[in-house]
Amino acid sequence: MEKKVIILIVEDDPVNSELLEVFLKRKKLDYLLAFSGTEALEKFEEHPEIDLVLLDIKLPFLSGEDVLVKMKALRPDVPIVVQTAYVFEADKKRFFELGCDDYIAKPINKVLFYQILSRILKIEM
Repeated sequence: MEKKVIILIVEDDPVNSELLEVFLKRKKLDYLLAFSGTEALEKFEEHPEIDLVLLDIKLPFLSGEDVLVKMKALRPDVPIVVQTAYVFEADKKRFFELGCDDYIAKPINKVLFYQILSRILKIEM
């Protein structure tokens, strides 16, 4: 039996969150939702079965950058894909320096999104 993949979506914008949910549902992937940085950290700690995090950078209460650093300190083996409208090379470089495993710009390109997930999770899409 194939291992069930669990993805944590960390996104405060309902439209962006719904889009990611649609993308994951189409591929029959399970997910959890978090709408703030603090909620994301709580879910990350409560659910050791999380295989991947889709992390928005602009979050209320606790920034996505802070969440990224804290998650990587807790479980460095869990891949984190930053999803953000910050598209300057300096921003991308900073995200990778903080520990992200990949990056996707908003608005999210579905084909690129699936390619990233396929490569990181080593599953067919």
